[in-house]
Amino acid sequence: MKKIRLERWIFLGILVIYFASLMVIRAVAAGITESHIEGIEELGTSLDELKIPADVKVVGIGEATHGNCEFQTAKLLVLKKLVEEGKSHAIAFEMSAGEAAAYNAAIHESGSNLDELLGKTDYPLYDTEQMLELLTWMREYNLSHGEEESLMFYGVDMQGDLKEIAYLNGFCHDRPEGFSEEEIDKLSVLAAEEEPDTEAEREFFDGIYAKLSSYEGSEYRVAEGVARALLQWIDAPSFSETPDEYGEYRDRSMAENLKSFYEIEEKRGYPQILITAHNGHVMKGDNLGYGDRTMGNRINELFEGSYYCIGTEFYNTVVNIHTAGTYDEAYKREDHEYCSEDVLAYQAKYFDEGSYCLDFASVSEKDGRVYKLLHTPNFTGAAGEGYNLYMDLYKTYRAKLVAADHYDAMIYYYETTPIRVRNY
Repeated sequence: MKKIRLERWIFLGILVIYFASLMVIRAVAAGITESHIEGIEELGTSLDELKIPADVKVVGIGEATHGNCEFQTAKLLVLKKLVEEGKSHAIAFEMSAGEAAAYNAAIHESGSNLDELLGKTDYPLYDTEQMLELLTWMREYNLSHGEEESLMFYGVDMQGDLKEIAYLNGFCHDRPEGFSEEEIDKLSVLAAEEEPDTEAEREFFDGIYAKLSSYEGSEYRVAEGVARALLQWIDAPSFSETPDEYGEYRDRSMAENLKSFYEIEEKRGYPQILITAHNGHVMKGDNLGYGDRTMGNRINELFEGSYYCIGTEFYNTVVNIHTAGTYDEAYKREDHEYCSEDVLAYQAKYFDEGSYCLDFASVSEKDGRVYKLLHTPNFTGAAGEGYNLYMDLYKTYRAKLVAADHYDAMIYYYETTPIRVRNY
Protein backbone atom coordinates (compact mmCIF):
# COMPACT_ATOMS: atom_id res chain seq x y z
CA MET A 1 0.00 0.00 0.00
CA LYS A 2 2.87 2.39 0.90
CA LYS A 3 4.53 1.54 -2.43
CA ILE A 4 1.38 2.49 -4.33
CA ARG A 5 1.11 5.79 -2.45
CA LEU A 6 4.77 6.53 -3.14
CA GLU A 7 4.31 5.88 -6.87
CA ARG A 8 1.25 8.11 -6.87
CA TRP A 9 3.21 10.93 -5.22
CA ILE A 10 6.06 10.47 -7.69
CA PHE A 11 3.58 10.64 -10.59
CA LEU A 12 1.98 13.80 -9.19
CA GLY A 13 5.43 15.31 -8.69
CA ILE A 14 6.32 14.64 -12.32
CA LEU A 15 3.09 16.30 -13.44
CA VAL A 16 3.80 19.36 -11.31
CA ILE A 17 7.34 19.65 -12.72
CA TYR A 18 6.02 19.20 -16.28
CA PHE A 19 3.37 21.89 -16.02
CA ALA A 20 5.73 24.23 -14.14
CA SER A 21 8.32 23.80 -16.91
CA LEU A 22 5.65 24.41 -19.53
CA MET A 23 4.64 27.64 -17.81
CA VAL A 24 8.26 28.79 -17.67
CA ILE A 25 8.74 28.02 -21.37
CA ARG A 26 5.58 29.90 -22.28
CA ALA A 27 6.57 32.82 -20.07
CA VAL A 28 9.98 33.02 -21.77
CA ALA A 29 8.32 32.79 -25.19
CA ALA A 30 5.87 35.51 -24.23
CA GLY A 31 8.75 37.67 -23.06
CA ILE A 32 10.44 37.25 -26.43
CA THR A 33 7.23 37.94 -28.31
CA GLU A 34 6.07 40.90 -26.29
CA SER A 35 8.89 43.26 -27.12
CA HIS A 36 8.97 46.50 -29.04
CA ILE A 37 10.90 46.47 -32.33
CA GLU A 38 12.82 49.70 -32.59
CA GLY A 39 12.03 51.55 -35.81
CA ILE A 40 8.76 49.72 -36.54
CA GLU A 41 6.88 53.03 -36.49
CA GLU A 42 8.93 54.22 -39.48
CA LEU A 43 8.16 51.06 -41.48
CA GLY A 44 4.46 50.76 -40.67
CA THR A 45 1.81 52.93 -42.29
CA SER A 46 -1.93 53.44 -42.05
CA LEU A 47 -4.21 51.78 -44.60
CA ASP A 48 -4.80 55.22 -46.16
CA GLU A 49 -1.06 55.53 -46.78
CA LEU A 50 -0.58 52.01 -48.16
CA LYS A 51 0.41 52.26 -51.84
CA ILE A 52 -1.39 49.55 -53.81
CA PRO A 53 0.08 49.31 -57.33
CA ALA A 54 -2.40 50.95 -59.71
CA ASP A 55 -1.58 48.58 -62.56
CA VAL A 56 -2.41 45.27 -60.82
CA LYS A 57 -5.52 43.56 -62.14
CA VAL A 58 -6.54 41.84 -58.90
CA VAL A 59 -6.26 43.03 -55.30
CA GLY A 60 -6.93 40.52 -52.54
CA ILE A 61 -7.94 41.36 -48.97
CA GLY A 62 -7.90 38.40 -46.61
CA GLU A 63 -9.36 37.57 -43.21
CA ALA A 64 -7.30 35.87 -40.50
CA THR A 65 -10.71 34.80 -39.16
CA HIS A 66 -14.26 35.06 -40.43
CA GLY A 67 -15.52 36.13 -37.02
CA ASN A 68 -13.92 39.51 -36.28
CA CYS A 69 -15.36 42.97 -36.93
CA GLU A 70 -12.07 44.56 -37.95
CA PHE A 71 -11.47 42.17 -40.84
CA GLN A 72 -14.96 42.77 -42.21
CA THR A 73 -14.48 46.52 -41.91
CA ALA A 74 -11.18 46.22 -43.80
CA LYS A 75 -13.08 45.02 -46.89
CA LEU A 76 -15.02 48.28 -47.12
CA LEU A 77 -11.94 50.39 -46.42
CA VAL A 78 -9.95 48.71 -49.19
CA LEU A 79 -12.91 48.92 -51.61
CA LYS A 80 -13.25 52.66 -50.95
CA LYS A 81 -9.53 53.09 -51.45
CA LEU A 82 -9.58 51.30 -54.81
CA VAL A 83 -12.66 53.16 -56.03
CA GLU A 84 -11.13 56.51 -55.09
CA GLU A 85 -7.47 55.84 -55.99
CA GLY A 86 -7.44 52.80 -58.27
CA LYS A 87 -9.35 51.40 -61.20
CA SER A 88 -11.72 49.01 -59.47
CA HIS A 89 -15.50 49.28 -59.23
CA ALA A 90 -16.24 45.75 -58.01
CA ILE A 91 -15.75 43.44 -55.05
CA ALA A 92 -15.98 39.64 -55.17
CA PHE A 93 -16.73 37.63 -52.03
CA GLU A 94 -16.11 34.10 -50.80
CA MET A 95 -19.87 33.63 -51.17
CA SER A 96 -22.18 31.71 -53.45
CA ALA A 97 -22.60 33.29 -56.85
CA GLY A 98 -26.39 33.16 -56.55
CA GLU A 99 -26.59 34.95 -53.21
CA ALA A 100 -24.07 37.58 -54.31
CA ALA A 101 -26.06 38.20 -57.51
CA ALA A 102 -29.12 38.97 -55.35
CA TYR A 103 -27.04 41.47 -53.35
CA ASN A 104 -25.76 43.00 -56.57
CA ALA A 105 -29.32 43.54 -57.77
CA ALA A 106 -30.26 45.08 -54.40
CA ILE A 107 -27.45 47.66 -54.40
CA HIS A 108 -28.74 48.90 -57.75
CA GLU A 109 -32.28 49.49 -56.43
CA SER A 110 -33.37 52.40 -54.23
CA GLY A 111 -36.19 50.48 -52.55
CA SER A 112 -34.34 47.28 -51.73
CA ASN A 113 -34.35 46.07 -48.12
CA LEU A 114 -30.72 45.19 -47.46
CA ASP A 115 -31.39 44.41 -43.82
CA GLU A 116 -34.02 41.82 -44.72
CA LEU A 117 -31.85 40.37 -47.48
CA LEU A 118 -28.94 39.79 -45.10
CA GLY A 119 -31.32 38.15 -42.63
CA LYS A 120 -31.99 35.40 -45.18
CA THR A 121 -28.35 34.69 -45.93
CA ASP A 122 -26.85 31.21 -46.13
CA TYR A 123 -23.72 32.77 -44.60
CA PRO A 124 -24.60 33.95 -41.06
CA LEU A 125 -21.06 35.26 -40.62
CA TYR A 126 -22.03 38.00 -43.10
CA ASP A 127 -25.24 38.91 -41.27
CA THR A 128 -23.45 41.72 -39.45
CA GLU A 129 -23.51 45.48 -39.07
CA GLN A 130 -20.21 45.64 -40.95
CA MET A 131 -21.67 43.86 -43.97
CA LEU A 132 -24.79 46.03 -43.89
CA GLU A 133 -22.54 49.10 -43.86
CA LEU A 134 -20.63 47.84 -46.91
CA LEU A 135 -23.77 47.12 -48.94
CA THR A 136 -25.38 50.40 -47.88
CA TRP A 137 -22.31 52.37 -48.97
CA MET A 138 -22.28 50.57 -52.33
CA ARG A 139 -25.98 51.29 -52.88
CA GLU A 140 -25.61 54.97 -51.96
CA TYR A 141 -22.71 55.24 -54.38
CA ASN A 142 -24.73 53.59 -57.15
CA LEU A 143 -27.75 55.81 -56.60
CA SER A 144 -25.59 58.91 -56.98
CA HIS A 145 -23.75 57.68 -60.10
CA GLY A 146 -24.79 56.45 -63.52
CA GLU A 147 -25.15 52.78 -64.44
CA GLU A 148 -21.78 52.73 -66.23
CA GLU A 149 -20.04 53.93 -63.05
CA SER A 150 -21.94 51.65 -60.69
CA LEU A 151 -20.25 49.33 -58.22
CA MET A 152 -20.72 45.58 -58.64
CA PHE A 153 -20.92 42.77 -56.08
CA TYR A 154 -19.93 39.22 -57.09
CA GLY A 155 -19.66 35.82 -55.42
CA VAL A 156 -17.04 33.30 -56.53
CA ASP A 157 -17.91 30.29 -54.36
CA MET A 158 -19.69 27.12 -55.51
CA GLN A 159 -20.80 25.49 -52.24
CA GLY A 160 -24.52 25.16 -52.82
CA ASP A 161 -27.42 25.16 -55.26
CA LEU A 162 -30.55 26.69 -53.67
CA LYS A 163 -29.55 30.36 -54.01
CA GLU A 164 -28.35 29.72 -57.56
CA ILE A 165 -31.64 28.10 -58.61
CA ALA A 166 -33.65 30.87 -56.91
CA TYR A 167 -31.69 33.57 -58.74
CA LEU A 168 -31.89 31.85 -62.13
CA ASN A 169 -35.62 31.33 -61.64
CA GLY A 170 -36.19 35.03 -60.99
CA PHE A 171 -33.84 36.07 -63.79
CA CYS A 172 -35.55 33.93 -66.43
CA HIS A 173 -39.04 34.95 -65.30
CA ASP A 174 -38.04 38.60 -65.70
CA ARG A 175 -36.86 37.90 -69.27
CA PRO A 176 -39.36 35.35 -70.62
CA GLU A 177 -38.58 36.27 -74.22
CA GLY A 178 -35.16 34.63 -73.90
CA PHE A 179 -36.32 31.25 -72.58
CA SER A 180 -38.88 28.61 -73.44
CA GLU A 181 -42.04 28.09 -71.39
CA GLU A 182 -40.77 24.62 -70.48
CA GLU A 183 -37.51 26.05 -69.11
CA ILE A 184 -39.28 28.70 -67.07
CA ASP A 185 -41.80 26.21 -65.69
CA LYS A 186 -39.08 23.74 -64.75
CA LEU A 187 -37.09 26.42 -62.94
CA SER A 188 -40.23 27.33 -60.98
CA VAL A 189 -40.68 23.71 -59.90
CA LEU A 190 -37.03 23.28 -58.91
CA ALA A 191 -36.97 26.58 -57.03
CA ALA A 192 -39.98 25.47 -54.97
CA GLU A 193 -38.31 22.25 -53.83
CA GLU A 194 -36.43 22.15 -50.51
CA GLU A 195 -33.89 19.63 -51.80
CA PRO A 196 -33.90 19.65 -55.60
CA ASP A 197 -32.05 16.82 -57.30
CA THR A 198 -29.68 19.09 -59.20
CA GLU A 199 -27.38 16.24 -60.17
CA ALA A 200 -30.21 14.57 -62.08
CA GLU A 201 -30.93 17.90 -63.79
CA ARG A 202 -27.37 18.62 -64.85
CA GLU A 203 -28.19 18.50 -68.58
CA PHE A 204 -31.04 20.97 -68.06
CA PHE A 205 -28.81 23.45 -66.22
CA ASP A 206 -26.10 23.02 -68.81
CA GLY A 207 -28.69 24.10 -71.40
CA ILE A 208 -29.60 27.18 -69.32
CA TYR A 209 -25.90 28.03 -69.01
CA ALA A 210 -25.42 27.72 -72.78
CA LYS A 211 -28.44 29.91 -73.46
CA LEU A 212 -27.29 32.60 -71.02
CA SER A 213 -23.84 32.54 -72.65
CA SER A 214 -25.38 33.28 -76.04
CA TYR A 215 -26.91 36.63 -75.01
CA GLU A 216 -25.18 40.01 -74.80
CA GLY A 217 -25.10 42.29 -71.76
CA SER A 218 -23.43 42.32 -68.33
CA GLU A 219 -26.64 41.16 -66.64
CA TYR A 220 -26.48 37.96 -68.70
CA ARG A 221 -22.80 37.55 -67.83
CA VAL A 222 -23.69 37.71 -64.12
CA ALA A 223 -26.43 35.10 -64.58
CA GLU A 224 -24.05 33.00 -66.66
CA GLY A 225 -21.63 33.09 -63.70
CA VAL A 226 -24.39 31.88 -61.38
CA ALA A 227 -25.21 28.98 -63.73
CA ARG A 228 -21.53 28.10 -64.00
CA ALA A 229 -21.19 27.96 -60.20
CA LEU A 230 -24.22 25.68 -60.06
CA LEU A 231 -22.62 23.29 -62.55
CA GLN A 232 -19.41 23.37 -60.51
CA TRP A 233 -21.39 22.37 -57.42
CA ILE A 234 -22.98 19.46 -59.29
CA ASP A 235 -19.59 18.27 -60.58
CA ALA A 236 -17.65 18.75 -57.32
CA PRO A 237 -15.83 15.81 -55.69
CA SER A 238 -17.23 14.57 -52.39
CA PHE A 239 -16.08 16.66 -49.44
CA SER A 240 -16.60 13.80 -46.96
CA GLU A 241 -14.85 11.17 -49.09
CA THR A 242 -12.03 13.18 -50.69
CA PRO A 243 -11.62 16.47 -48.76
CA ASP A 244 -8.23 17.29 -50.31
CA GLU A 245 -9.57 16.82 -53.82
CA TYR A 246 -12.66 18.87 -52.96
CA GLY A 247 -10.54 21.69 -51.52
CA GLU A 248 -8.34 21.76 -54.59
CA TYR A 249 -11.40 21.81 -56.86
CA ARG A 250 -13.09 24.56 -54.84
CA ASP A 251 -10.10 26.94 -54.88
CA ARG A 252 -9.58 26.33 -58.61
CA SER A 253 -13.26 27.02 -59.31
CA MET A 254 -13.24 30.25 -57.28
CA ALA A 255 -10.20 31.53 -59.18
CA GLU A 256 -11.82 30.70 -62.54
CA ASN A 257 -15.06 32.39 -61.48
CA LEU A 258 -13.14 35.51 -60.49
CA LYS A 259 -11.49 35.56 -63.91
CA SER A 260 -14.92 35.49 -65.60
CA PHE A 261 -16.24 38.32 -63.42
CA TYR A 262 -13.07 40.30 -64.08
CA GLU A 263 -13.82 40.06 -67.81
CA ILE A 264 -17.20 41.70 -67.14
CA GLU A 265 -15.46 44.54 -65.32
CA GLU A 266 -12.85 44.93 -68.01
CA LYS A 267 -15.58 45.38 -70.62
CA ARG A 268 -17.21 47.97 -68.36
CA GLY A 269 -13.94 49.91 -68.39
CA TYR A 270 -12.55 48.85 -65.00
CA PRO A 271 -9.37 46.77 -65.37
CA GLN A 272 -9.11 45.94 -61.67
CA ILE A 273 -11.18 43.85 -59.24
CA LEU A 274 -11.12 43.27 -55.48
CA ILE A 275 -11.43 39.73 -54.10
CA THR A 276 -12.02 38.98 -50.41
CA ALA A 277 -11.92 35.64 -48.62
CA HIS A 278 -10.20 33.92 -45.71
CA ASN A 279 -6.42 34.38 -45.66
CA GLY A 280 -6.12 30.68 -46.46
CA HIS A 281 -7.82 31.27 -49.82
CA VAL A 282 -6.50 34.66 -50.95
CA MET A 283 -2.86 34.07 -50.05
CA LYS A 284 -0.37 32.95 -52.66
CA GLY A 285 1.48 29.66 -52.40
CA ASP A 286 0.45 26.35 -50.88
CA ASN A 287 -2.90 25.63 -49.25
CA LEU A 288 -2.93 25.29 -45.47
CA GLY A 289 -6.38 23.72 -45.51
CA TYR A 290 -7.31 21.24 -48.21
CA GLY A 291 -5.54 20.55 -51.46
CA ASP A 292 -2.15 21.80 -52.59
CA ARG A 293 -2.73 25.21 -54.15
CA THR A 294 -4.69 28.19 -52.91
CA MET A 295 -7.19 30.28 -54.81
CA GLY A 296 -4.67 33.13 -54.59
CA ASN A 297 -1.98 30.94 -56.14
CA ARG A 298 -4.28 30.18 -59.08
CA ILE A 299 -5.35 33.83 -59.39
CA ASN A 300 -1.71 34.81 -59.58
CA GLU A 301 -1.21 32.34 -62.43
CA LEU A 302 -4.41 33.23 -64.32
CA PHE A 303 -3.49 36.92 -64.19
CA GLU A 304 0.20 36.30 -64.95
CA GLY A 305 1.46 37.75 -61.67
CA SER A 306 -0.80 40.81 -61.71
CA TYR A 307 -2.13 40.08 -58.21
CA TYR A 308 -1.50 42.11 -55.05
CA CYS A 309 -2.46 40.27 -51.88
CA ILE A 310 -3.12 41.93 -48.51
CA GLY A 311 -3.51 39.70 -45.47
CA THR A 312 -4.92 40.57 -42.04
CA GLU A 313 -3.57 39.43 -38.70
CA PHE A 314 -4.28 39.69 -34.96
CA TYR A 315 -2.17 39.39 -31.84
CA ASN A 316 -5.02 38.98 -29.33
CA THR A 317 -8.52 38.16 -30.49
CA VAL A 318 -11.94 37.31 -29.22
CA VAL A 319 -13.42 35.64 -32.29
CA ASN A 320 -17.00 34.55 -32.88
CA ILE A 321 -17.08 31.09 -34.48
CA HIS A 322 -19.79 28.74 -35.64
CA THR A 323 -19.93 25.59 -33.52
CA ALA A 324 -19.38 22.90 -36.13
CA GLY A 325 -22.21 20.41 -36.53
CA THR A 326 -25.03 22.76 -35.49
CA TYR A 327 -27.45 23.95 -38.18
CA ASP A 328 -31.04 25.11 -38.63
CA GLU A 329 -32.79 25.69 -35.28
CA ALA A 330 -29.74 24.35 -33.40
CA TYR A 331 -27.34 26.77 -35.12
CA LYS A 332 -24.93 28.11 -32.54
CA ARG A 333 -22.03 30.56 -32.41
CA GLU A 334 -19.63 31.19 -29.54
CA ASP A 335 -16.78 33.54 -28.66
CA HIS A 336 -13.25 32.17 -28.23
CA GLU A 337 -10.16 33.98 -27.03
CA TYR A 338 -6.82 33.38 -28.74
CA CYS A 339 -3.30 34.80 -29.09
CA SER A 340 -1.36 34.33 -32.32
CA GLU A 341 2.00 35.16 -30.68
CA ASP A 342 2.89 36.93 -33.93
CA VAL A 343 5.68 39.37 -33.06
CA LEU A 344 4.75 41.77 -35.86
CA ALA A 345 1.10 41.79 -34.83
CA TYR A 346 2.20 42.67 -31.30
CA GLN A 347 3.81 45.83 -32.71
CA ALA A 348 0.35 47.20 -33.53
CA LYS A 349 0.19 48.05 -29.83
CA TYR A 350 2.51 50.98 -30.56
CA PHE A 351 0.39 52.49 -33.35
CA ASP A 352 -2.65 54.74 -33.24
CA GLU A 353 -5.89 52.75 -33.03
CA GLY A 354 -3.87 49.57 -32.43
CA SER A 355 -3.27 48.69 -36.06
CA TYR A 356 -0.86 49.35 -38.91
CA CYS A 357 -0.02 48.22 -42.45
CA LEU A 358 3.25 46.82 -43.68
CA ASP A 359 4.09 46.81 -47.38
CA PHE A 360 6.58 43.93 -47.61
CA ALA A 361 8.34 45.40 -50.64
CA SER A 362 9.33 48.41 -48.53
CA VAL A 363 11.18 46.20 -46.02
CA SER A 364 14.80 45.37 -46.88
CA GLU A 365 17.57 43.40 -45.20
CA LYS A 366 18.83 46.58 -43.55
CA ASP A 367 15.61 46.55 -41.51
CA GLY A 368 17.01 43.64 -39.55
CA ARG A 369 14.51 41.87 -37.34
CA VAL A 370 11.42 42.92 -39.31
CA TYR A 371 12.90 41.58 -42.55
CA LYS A 372 13.88 38.33 -40.83
CA LEU A 373 10.41 37.87 -39.34
CA LEU A 374 8.83 38.31 -42.77
CA HIS A 375 11.20 35.84 -44.44
CA THR A 376 11.30 33.02 -41.88
CA PRO A 377 8.49 30.74 -40.64
CA ASN A 378 6.38 32.40 -37.94
CA PHE A 379 2.93 31.89 -36.48
CA THR A 380 -0.01 33.75 -37.95
CA GLY A 381 -3.71 33.65 -37.08
CA ALA A 382 -5.79 31.27 -39.21
CA ALA A 383 -9.08 30.46 -37.47
CA GLY A 384 -11.68 28.97 -39.78
CA GLU A 385 -15.47 28.97 -39.64
CA GLY A 386 -16.17 25.97 -37.43
CA TYR A 387 -14.94 25.45 -33.87
CA ASN A 388 -13.35 22.21 -32.66
CA LEU A 389 -11.33 21.22 -29.59
CA TYR A 390 -8.10 21.01 -31.59
CA MET A 391 -8.14 24.80 -31.78
CA ASP A 392 -7.59 24.96 -28.02
CA LEU A 393 -5.57 21.78 -27.48
CA TYR A 394 -3.14 22.20 -30.39
CA LYS A 395 -3.58 25.89 -31.25
CA THR A 396 -4.87 25.10 -34.75
CA TYR A 397 -6.32 28.62 -34.89
CA ARG A 398 -2.91 29.64 -36.22
CA ALA A 399 -0.46 28.42 -38.86
CA LYS A 400 3.27 28.67 -39.30
CA LEU A 401 4.36 30.19 -42.59
CA VAL A 402 6.74 32.61 -44.28
CA ALA A 403 4.62 35.75 -44.64
CA ALA A 404 6.61 37.21 -47.55
CA ASP A 405 5.99 34.05 -49.60
CA HIS A 406 2.22 34.42 -49.30
CA TYR A 407 1.39 38.13 -49.10
CA ASP A 408 2.47 41.47 -50.53
CA ALA A 409 1.26 43.40 -47.49
CA MET A 410 -0.40 42.84 -44.14
CA ILE A 411 -2.76 44.78 -41.90
CA TYR A 412 -1.81 44.01 -38.29
CA TYR A 413 -4.16 44.46 -35.33
CA TYR A 414 -3.13 44.24 -31.69
CA GLU A 415 -6.66 43.25 -30.65
CA THR A 416 -9.72 42.28 -32.66
CA THR A 417 -13.33 42.05 -31.51
CA PRO A 418 -16.02 39.44 -32.29
CA ILE A 419 -18.73 39.94 -34.89
CA ARG A 420 -22.33 39.88 -33.73
CA VAL A 421 -24.63 37.95 -36.02
CA ARG A 422 -27.98 39.73 -36.14
CA ASN A 423 -30.62 37.17 -37.15
CA TYR A 424 -29.30 33.77 -36.05
